[in-house]
Amino acid sequence: MLAPVLAWAKTAARYPRSADHMEAVLELSEPLVHWLAAAQPLLEEFLGWWIESPHAALEAHQVEYTRLFVARWGGIPVPLYASWYLDRETFRGAAAEVTAGFYEKWGLAWRETDLKAPPDHLAVELEFLEILCRDVLTAPREAAEVTLSALALWQEFRSSHFDRWVPCCAVAMGRHATLPVYKVLALTLTHLCEEDQAHEGHHP
Repeated sequence: MLAPVLAWAKTAARYPRSADHMEAVLELSEPLVHWLAAAQPLLEEFLGWWIESPHAALEAHQVEYTRLFVARWGGIPVPLYASWYLDRETFRGAAAEVTAGFYEKWGLAWRETDLKAPPDHLAVELEFLEILCRDVLTAPREAAEVTLSALALWQEFRSSHFDRWVPCCAVAMGRHATLPVYKVLALTLTHLCEEDQAHEGHHP
């Protein structure tokens, strides 16, 4: 199941506000290194840095996150919004409304005030995929329609939306990231999309 990998990725894709956030990135990483071996040396590098100087590591990741994803003179190297890639470099474009529509199909009411991000932010989309995975995992055996519905929505969301922009985002992230957490996030996103294309229609 991809749910633990998606849980790690959605956490890494959010701004690291505190030491607790960075510790969560470490704590959630064990399933990731089993799924993506290339992540292990980078995460070990981050762990060593964190043990030696957590305050410096947190501050460096806050600076890197802002530089990569939020604000930089001359433009943001790696926007984390689907609209940027699908709607000609705009924010809160049609892609945001499309994404919210997918959430509503699964009974998830969109409330930006709760999540503090637009519906097409990478972290929010990853959380949606995580929810679909976990709903498949926890569905009762007799509720086969739940599993089939989740699989159908997973495939529709991936093919018509997520996989149309995330690979480009991952390439840009891999090119511009300098710290291990964001290098690993880029690798994770790339592997996620490549694996899904290689096993189209498989169980999430």
